[in-house]
Amino acid sequence: MEKWVALFYEEIKDFYSFYVLLLNIAIGLFCLLIDSKTLKKKKLRKEAKICRGLGWSYIVGGTLLYIILKIF
Repeated sequence: MEKWVALFYEEIKDFYSFYVLLLNIAIGLFCLLIDSKTLKKKKLRKEAKICRGLGWSYIVGGTLLYIILKIF
């Protein structure tokens, strides 16, 4: 199992570039700025809240993953 985890880590490290980070941030900003406001206008408050949470998750999670993969 240890070999499998190391292989998986190397694959993610090779795939996750600066452009993927920018894509994650763009998706997060879209969720925060555009999609959540559209949902609020349609009176879908719970869905707007979930969308904002997912937007922040994309931004913070993508950035942290990039930093962790570049350090280790």
